[in-house]
Amino acid sequence: MRTPLLLSLAGSAVLAGFSVAALPFSRGLFRAPRTPYDASEATFTVPAWILLRRAAEVVPPEASVVVRTEPPDATNDSYLHRFAVALLPGRKIIPAAMWSIPTPPEALSGSDYEIVVGSVPPTPSGRLVLSIPEGTVWKRRP
Repeated sequence: MRTPLLLSLAGSAVLAGFSVAALPFSRGLFRAPRTPYDASEATFTVPAWILLRRAAEVVPPEASVVVRTEPPDATNDSYLHRFAVALLPGRKIIPAAMWSIPTPPEALSGSDYEIVVGSVPPTPSGRLVLSIPEGTVWKRRP
């Protein structure tokens, strides 16, 4: 009498395990997400989140910062401006684009630091301060 009960319980546990493994969020059940956006549909924001969190360690308070993508994309640069305001408190954030309209280059040249999400820019604008797979941080002024 006990053997059939144990077999059916074991079978139920195996079927429940397969069901949980098939759920869309199951890949994150046993590891913590790196960012709040890992399991969302906004996964394109994950590299920016990681880079801005790391940049907060190397960009001093009161510094002026421009955050942009490489290759340039005014729509993503608009989002990055908002992220930078939230993740780099105490810094002056200069938008590389607002409402998907690029900022004139002369307005960007006054920043102390440039944070580039994506690949290394073809013409770096200063001294490399941080380089991670998600992007780079450049110090523009001495």
